Amino acid sequence: MTMQQITKIYQAPLQGFTDFDFRKILAESFGGIDKFFIPYISYGKGHEIKRSQLREVFPENNSTLTVVPQVLFSDGKELTELVSILVDYGYSEINLNLGCPYPMVTNKGRGAAWLEKPEALNELLQQLYATNFPAKFSVKMRAGMTNDQDANAIFEVLNQFPLEELIFHPRTADQMYDGRANPQLFANAVSLVKHPLIYNGDIVSADSFQELKAVLPEQNSWMVGRGLLANPALAAQLKGEAFNPKELREKLKDFHDLIFESYSSRLDGSGHVLMKMNQFWSYFCQSFANPHKAMKLVKKSTSLLKYNAAVAEIFRNL
Repeated sequence: MTMQQITKIYQAPLQGFTDFDFRKILAESFGGIDKFFIPYISYGKGHEIKRSQLREVFPENNSTLTVVPQVLFSDGKELTELVSILVDYGYSEINLNLGCPYPMVTNKGRGAAWLEKPEALNELLQQLYATNFPAKFSVKMRAGMTNDQDANAIFEVLNQFPLEELIFHPRTADQMYDGRANPQLFANAVSLVKHPLIYNGDIVSADSFQELKAVLPEQNSWMVGRGLLANPALAAQLKGEAFNPKELREKLKDFHDLIFESYSSRLDGSGHVLMKMNQFWSYFCQSFANPHKAMKLVKKSTSLLKYNAAVAEIFRNL
């Protein structure tokens, strides 16, 4: 059996980065992704969902891909309302965010804050499943807020419900993205969780992937986040596809140009486009031998003309 047959790769949802333009162009340019997870929708001020979040789940923006939307919620009412919206849009699988580590989220009782409330989570899921939505549910979670053993009580709760799968990022929320994820926590979870488990965390290169495979030899389902932003070819490479350096450079240039074209066509004003491309390059610069210099050239670009000149120099010389 080849690696391509046994390896399943999901794209992680990263707010502000993995938008529908990025998802579509990544799929067309490099492939390798079995399932795309859409960044969460949630309620903001005035109990409203941002237009930018809703745009991500509009069916017309996701018609060509296998996608799963995600919800971020503080109570059962929010969860039910958000799920209803997504079901109305025609989604048959919805992911519950129990992992977002940012204080502005957890302070509102959302994301990873649920990892300290197993009893409340149990009640919430009972209500959710009692509603009989025509949809399957999966969960994305961390190991805890500050204690990486909090996950065990959450696993016991989740085992009582017919989840589609469980995506486990073996870090605590207070670690944010610092240090290393702990694959041993994931290895321990295998015997505790009844659902299919997907590994998430620190898959940033073929080498880091092989290190994880050595620790988790039976694991064949993986979620990749920041690694794909830095190297859009990564999922294809993890499935055994090889690119020679010249071919990869050309594909990366085409990928960039399509991203730039898409943002230019739908964003208002050059300032907005430049801001979005600066964000894009904060990870994409790592595709080059001198990422610091690449990022510096992009940041110095105060007009689209200067930006295009900087990009040409990066692809020619870095």
